[in-house]
Amino acid sequence: MEQNEIIETIGSITKMEDVCSLEKDILKNTLVLRSLNPFPGVKADKGTGNSFEKPGSVFIILRYRYAPEKINRINKKLLENRITDCYPSSGEIITSNLILPCIRVKKLSSYESIPVIQNFFKRNDLKLMDYQKIQSAARIKIFKHFKLVEIGEGLYRDLNDGEKIYIRVPYSLNWKKFDFISRKIRHGLKNSNFDAALGNIYRFCGPEDVIRIYDQDKSLSRAMELRNHFLKELKKDMPISADLYIDQN
Repeated sequence: MEQNEIIETIGSITKMEDVCSLEKDILKNTLVLRSLNPFPGVKADKGTGNSFEKPGSVFIILRYRYAPEKINRINKKLLENRITDCYPSSGEIITSNLILPCIRVKKLSSYESIPVIQNFFKRNDLKLMDYQKIQSAARIKIFKHFKLVEIGEGLYRDLNDGEKIYIRVPYSLNWKKFDFISRKIRHGLKNSNFDAALGNIYRFCGPEDVIRIYDQDKSLSRAMELRNHFLKELKKDMPISADLYIDQN
């Protein structure tokens, strides 16, 4: 049996989330945001998901935009020093009146680790944003590393987060159209328990536009079902130059 090639690359994910400022367990007069519901389309299991007992993912807000190389070197040192178990990602959070450069740190098991990470950033010459109270819907764009395997034509599984798949789409989407299609598909499915986000990944031949799906059903049949629904919706007003990969089975 032929083994699928593992793809290690970079790219970005964009999604809408409700965020709020942390009021404690952070350095004095600094801004750290967390998601009120990290996967808005997914119903959390009882006692998990939206619980505030663990921080999960937080966004440490920076005062300035820094070069990606600088951020990545600092993030690598953070991981090497075992201050966190998951490689952080840089990004930006856009509210109705703010654009906030950030570093997202995932899978934190305790709030006590947040000021430790903030101090590490400060010692490495990153300036942190001053505190302000925020509770708002926000568009979040994260620049991240991917480790993927292709499980079907234009369909990737995330090897670090098995609940995530990436559907290659033939052209870029604006957020309004993407949100409309996602809602339409969710409304028409018996099992609508998934979250969707926009993204792109870089391949040798150039960037590929993708839709990221988070789904607790990790079966191949479910992944193929969602891929086909999205591609069929996109086909309805597809640009003439775009190619679609649709499995009709």
